[in-house]
This record gives sequence, structure tokens and C-alpha cells, in this order.
Amino acid sequence: MSWPEKLAAAVAGLLLGAMLAGCTLEPVHARRPQQGPDVTALMAQVEVEPIPDRIGLLLRRRLEERLAPGGLAGPAHYRLRVQLRSSAAGALVGRSERVTRADLTLTAAFELFEDGRERPVLRSWAQSVHSHDVLESVFATRAAERAARERGVEALSGQIARRLALFFRSGEKAG
Repeated sequence: MSWPEKLAAAVAGLLLGAMLAGCTLEPVHARRPQQGPDVTALMAQVEVEPIPDRIGLLLRRRLEERLAPGGLAGPAHYRLRVQLRSSAAGALVGRSERVTRADLTLTAAFELFEDGRERPVLRSWAQSVHSHDVLESVFATRAAERAARERGVEALSGQIARRLALFFRSGEKAG
């Protein structure tokens, strides 16, 4: 490596170091004394309303695990209402003109209500699309559908939990 190349590499390294030193990334759940709410404590005060159907039951259970791993911290100060839609469509047709791959789309519209308020303080949505094989064996196809459904529920619960964490972190009081 020649002298100018070494100098250029050193300058690039110094610039990169300076940029990273100014980076202020921190976890959403990090405790910041005197700088805002305790996100983890607020999320543990969210009660998830029942969601219809089998997929809804799975989503509710996963949301409860994500929001309050140790259970509700005292009485709930927030209610989360989720409306879940599920649809399946053939995504790939084989040579025999038979569907060989399908997409499962889960869409959740959700609202967060503060205790005693009629209007939501947060309204948002999340969506997840997961594919699965459509096989000759009905049993194998059902197992693939179930796995896609579980991946979808996992993805939706993660999106909803992140949106709630960002809402609590920001300290928003929208109506």
C-alpha cells in the first residue's frame, strides 16, 4: 500500500470513528432517568381485549407475552383492541396448473385506549404475509399452513409491540 493510500485509509477511519461517536442509538426500553416514561412499565399496563377466532387467540396470547412477560403490573391503565383479518391466495401455479405455493396475509388494525377515555390515544395497523407450500399430502399442507400462521402471528405481535413501545417512548398524548 502506497503512502497516499495509507493516508486516505487513515482519514477514512478517523471520519468513520467521528461519525460513530456522534451516534445516539439506544434501546427503546432503556431506562432514562428524568428523560421520559418507563416504556417497560407502561407496556405492562396494557390489557389486550379478546380477539375472535383461533388466529386471534394466538395473537392475543403472543401480545400478552410480549407486552407483559410477568403478567399485568397491577390494574390495567390501557386497553388494546385488535381487529384481525386473514386471507389466503395461491401464489404459484405449477406445470399441472395446480397451486403449489400459497400466501397467507394477516392484517391487524389496532387501537389503544387509555383508562376512562372513549377515543383511542393510538390508532394504527400491521400486516404480515407468509408463504407456504401446497403439497400432495393434505397433512403436510395443513402443517405448512399452521407454520405460516404461527410466523404471521409472531411478526404481527412484534410489529404491534414495537409501535406501542414507540408510542410510549415518545410520550404522545394524542386523542
